[in-house]
Formats: sequence, C-alpha cells, structure tokens
Amino acid sequence: MHQLTEEIIASKEWRVRELESLKKIGVIALNEYPEREQQQYYRMCIPYIYAHWEGFVVESFKLLITYLNNEQLDKKIVINELYTFSLQKVLKPLSGKQSFEQSSQFVEKFVKDFDRELYIDPSLLTANSNLNYKQMTIILSKFGMNNCLEKYKSDINQLVNQRNSIAHGENGIIIERNHVSNKIMVLQEMFDLIILEFENYLSQKSYLKSV
Repeated sequence: MHQLTEEIIASKEWRVRELESLKKIGVIALNEYPEREQQQYYRMCIPYIYAHWEGFVVESFKLLITYLNNEQLDKKIVINELYTFSLQKVLKPLSGKQSFEQSSQFVEKFVKDFDRELYIDPSLLTANSNLNYKQMTIILSKFGMNNCLEKYKSDINQLVNQRNSIAHGENGIIIERNHVSNKIMVLQEMFDLIILEFENYLSQKSYLKSV
C-alpha cells in the first residue's frame, strides 16, 4: 500500500471514531430527554457530519497535491487535467475581455513557468464550503480520477442541502437517530471508495500520461 494512502486511512479512522461518538451520545445520554430535545441534538449532528465529509476530501486531496509537488514532475509527462489545474491562476486573466497588455503579461508568465516542474498551489483546491456531488466530480476531474461516487449522488446532495438549511436557521427539518446512523454509515462507505481510488491512482501512476 502506498504511504500516502496510509496517511489518508489514518485521517479516515479518527474521523470515524468521532462520528461513532455522535451515535453513542444519542443512545446513552438522550433517552431521558423529551423528543424535541432529541431532535434538536440530531439536527445539530448534520453540520458536524458534513464538516467531516468536506474535511476528509479537502485533506486527502491536499496531501495528494503535496505528494505530486514533491515528485518534481516534468509537465510534459503529466496528464492534461493536472497541468490545466496547475495553471488555473495563470489562465484566469484570459477570462472575459482583456487588453493586449494583459495578454502579453499572460504569455510572459506562461513562458516563464513552462519549463519548470509541475507545481500545484494548494490554495487552488477548494470545496467552496459546499461540497455537493457536482463540486466533488469537479475535484475528481481536475486530478483525472474516476468518479467512484456516482451512486451516492443523492446522499451527498441531501447532506449538503440539510446542512445548509440548518446552518441558515431553518428548524423545520426533522432528523432522527436512524437518519444520523445512516448518514454516518454512508459516509464511511464513501471514505472507503475514495481511499481505494487514491490507492489505484497512486499505484498505477495515473497522474502520468500513457506511454
């Protein structure tokens, strides 16, 4: 197993322990509370679960960025998706209308960086605090990874939508113990699929062009 995969597994394991604690608190500590207070607790669990979803994804891909940068890869041998991702800041001035001077500045910067090894600025990776299914597929595509989460589209979007509603003060959403348990179970499944995709990506060096 690749060392980076082991680091990502370690990230998953402590997150799962914390998520399992949510269920234990619900079972052990809330039995004597009225149903309204129980629902309030479970509603509060949703932003917490979401935080671990986004946290795991962002941390995993930032670890991958660090690994790829340390490899000092020749840009000519990496897949186009990665090279394009690394150029996002350079390409930004080309969006919309630009003057000849701006175009000239772009060419100067592009030529200057062309012969350097691949470098991806970690700040380019963002979930925009809204890691729904579409955003997740965009992140995967930037690294040329397979979409391993297609069957979880509705689960991801539901988690994000519920988290956003709760964060904005809506209290009409009813969340019960079984909802929290199911979301944690689904999250663990998605973590495992992402880890497997990382291991395949690294072991097969899928970040490099096919010879």
